[in-house]
Amino acid sequence: MTNKPDNSTDSEAKVGRGSPPKHTQFKKGTSGNLQGRPRGSKNLSTLIMEAAHAEVTATIDGKSRRISKLQATAMQLATKASKGDQSSINKFLDWVDEIETRAAAARPSQFPLEERDVEVLRAAYERMKQRDPDKVTE
Repeated sequence: MTNKPDNSTDSEAKVGRGSPPKHTQFKKGTSGNLQGRPRGSKNLSTLIMEAAHAEVTATIDGKSRRISKLQATAMQLATKASKGDQSSINKFLDWVDEIETRAAAARPSQFPLEERDVEVLRAAYERMKQRDPDKVTE
């Protein structure tokens, strides 16, 4: 193997993985994506939630009321389910089940202590009740 003479300059010698040529690098103070997402633009989930919370006028029990589209949709689904529409019944019950499952997971269990822990606490409580409150031990 023969060694080739190095005819390159310092700037060309640094070109490689992790150090691209200087003329292709971003200029200081300039973004790499000039036509990217504009500031303040909203993503899809934000747009959907804004649409869901927009208010509409609905007649409820003969009175005109302003309610959110989300509430109106839930009421329509419940109404269709109560009239016997099978797909509406399935959707409505699935949603109710999911909401109840989330609520149950969010709240702590009624008795988070094991039975042995409860026995120890009861025994300590009984000993404290038997203590004579007139005696003061120092």
